[in-house]
Parts: sequence; structure tokens; C-alpha cells
Amino acid sequence: MEVLKMNRYSVLYGKREEGFQLPGDCKVNFVNAKPTKAIVDYKDEIIKALASPINSQSFYNIFKKGEKVAIVVSDYTRASYRFYQFIPVLLDQLNSIGISDQDIKIIMSTGDHREQTREQHLLVVGEEVLNRVKIYDHDCMAEDMVDLGTTSRGTKVFMNRMVCEADKVIVTGGITYHLLAGFGGGRKSIAPGVSGYQTIQENHGLALKLQRGEFLGCGCLDVNPVAQDMNEITEMVKPDFLLNVVVNEKKEFIGIVAGHWHDAFIQGAKIVEESFGIPIEEKGDVVIASSGGFPKDVQLYQSIKSLDNASYAVKDGGSIILVSECSDGPGPDSYLVWFEENNYEAMQEALYKNFTMPGFVALRTAEIIKNNSVYLVSGLDKKLVEKVGMKPVNSVQEALTLIAKGKTIQNVQVLPYGSLTFPLV
Repeated sequence: MEVLKMNRYSVLYGKREEGFQLPGDCKVNFVNAKPTKAIVDYKDEIIKALASPINSQSFYNIFKKGEKVAIVVSDYTRASYRFYQFIPVLLDQLNSIGISDQDIKIIMSTGDHREQTREQHLLVVGEEVLNRVKIYDHDCMAEDMVDLGTTSRGTKVFMNRMVCEADKVIVTGGITYHLLAGFGGGRKSIAPGVSGYQTIQENHGLALKLQRGEFLGCGCLDVNPVAQDMNEITEMVKPDFLLNVVVNEKKEFIGIVAGHWHDAFIQGAKIVEESFGIPIEEKGDVVIASSGGFPKDVQLYQSIKSLDNASYAVKDGGSIILVSECSDGPGPDSYLVWFEENNYEAMQEALYKNFTMPGFVALRTAEIIKNNSVYLVSGLDKKLVEKVGMKPVNSVQEALTLIAKGKTIQNVQVLPYGSLTFPLV
């Protein structure tokens, strides 16, 4: 009897690789980012971008000696954007203008996430920055928020006081696909980044109030009411400058954009589309999706980005194997609590009454699970995994064995960096 040849593959899981085998006659396609040239001398590239920004005066003409500057920086769940490398360059350039470290504050754009530890600050900005400037976590429940008014869509805008009272504001971050806002980065540093809780809820709540011709999803901006509302909120703050990066699956810089908070962001979004919008010939019976290892897979909540992207590559009724270590647990309780609802329809109804972003992510999770079998390779307790509707497994191979008992696996799509790449059928 002829023994069928098995081919070996692997994806990242935490800080190690997770291996698995598939039959040689199985069609396997890796949804990899397009080859891109890494920016080697990123310091020089940043300085060039500051001097010749997109639709903006030169950085060196905007900022003046003695001004108080607020720099908005993402929290530790976005640490892969290597703020610890480019924030020191930004500080040095402000110093060269005559703005001292004592006149600079870093505001972590935590949105409605929890307060961070010193170790998490260190992970984001590094020891040098921690020793140079004061760092504050945004508190969306703070009592001293500044009321900036109401957007045309009815969102009441409350903003971080330190951001509003600074002489100048710089937004930083990384641009990537985003399941609600179209793209992360840019204006998201302001809304939801440093916005009040009510503002975040009302902005995100637009996702459930879609009008004819409006859409949400990865890459969608022009007819996305959530994204458009974010733009309007950010325009109320009028950030003075933006510095955003695009990184590849190796966390290398492949794009650096600077200048006007919106126009520079759009240029960065185009880099993302060119690099990570990946055509596939057909959907798979099975999709194996890794978030790309640490720190992208520290929480299940953050890994739903990978699950969402994977859902575009799987056939109706197919199976998704999500590979996410979840070393920091499942994520906020405000995400898990939504799975107390009896079913998808009940969750949707509850979300209409009380919209939250964790609730929306939970609803999207439930929607995918409603249409596909989802297996989770993680370090989470099995009962917790079952609570969110996923099937707990110890390895990708175990999941594949279980799936193969019910059907022949003929086509497998693998997303080794599922939070980055977006499959285009």
C-alpha cells in the first residue's frame, strides 16, 4: 500500500513556531504579504519625511522653541510598530528646534483599554524614552474631558485635556487593515485613542446604524460612517502633525509617512493596500490563521483581527484554525461578557441597546462562528474557549485531524500573518 507523502509547514505561535503536516495532494496556499524592501536607515528616512511632509509645512517650521508638545502614541497591543525606535528620533528633532524633553508629554492612546504597567510602557517606547519624557495613559472615564461639540452624525465629542491644552499635537502610530475603521492608524490615535468613553461608544455605534450605500470592513473608508465620523472628530482637534509607519510581517519598516493628519495617513493606507491586499484564486475548505506570534497574539480579543481576515478566505461552512497563544489572556471582560447572551441574534439585539467596541468584536466573532467551525490553538482554559463558541485544541495538527474525520480536506489557505494580510477573492 502506497504511503501518502506528507508536507510539513509551520506558523508563529507566541515566541515559537507551531508545526503541522498536510497530505502532499492537498492544495496549500500561503497568503503572504507581497515582497517589500525594508527601510534600512529609518532615522534618515524619518528626517527626510519631516522636512518634506505630505500636504503640510515642514516639521521644522510648524514647531517653535518653548512650545508644549503632546505626542500621541499607541498602547502595548500595537508594540510591533517599533515606537521605541522612531519616537527617540522625533524627540531629537523637537530638541533641535528648541523644545526640551521637559516640554514634551507622551499620551498613550489607550482608547477604552485599561491602564498600562511600566513594563508595558517599556515594551512600547523603550528605556530611553521612559527616562526622557513623562508618559501618561489616556483615561476615557476622566472627569476633566474637554467638550468639543457634536459631529454631523450626532457623536458628542469629549477629548483628553492634556491633548487639547498642548500648544502642538503630534499623532503617531502604525497603519494596517482594520475590521471596523477600514484602516488602523492616522485619525484612530485621536478617535478612539484619546477620546471620552461616550465619544467612543457613539462613534463605534454607527456600525449598527448603516444607511443605504454605507459599508464597513477592511480597506473601506469613503462610505464607512465610522471612519468618516473619526475624521470629523479628529478635525475638531486639528493635530499639527502626523508620523505613521507601515511594518511588514518581520516588523521591519516598509513605509514612513509624515505631514497632514489625514492626507499623510491616506498615503500610508495605499502602501498597506499594495503590500497586504493579497489576491487568492479560491477560498479554502480550511483556513489556518496565525496572528504572527508575539506581541500580535497576546490576547484573543486582538487576534479577532486575524479571525476576521481569515473569514474572507474560507468557504461557507468551512473551518478556521486560529493560532493565538493569548499569553495575556482573552482580553477585556467587556469582550467576554457578551458571550453570556444565548445566541447571535440576542447578542445583536443587546448591542443595539448598548453599543460597545468589545461588543462589536464579540458580535463579529459570533457571526464568523455561526457560519464556520472555528478551532483555537491557545494557552486559554478550554471552558473559556468554549464559552466564546470556539473549539479548543492543543495543536493545529489536532484540529486538522478532527476536521478530516468529517470531510476530505482538499484546499487549505494559510495566513501566517493574519492580522496583516487581507485575502481578496
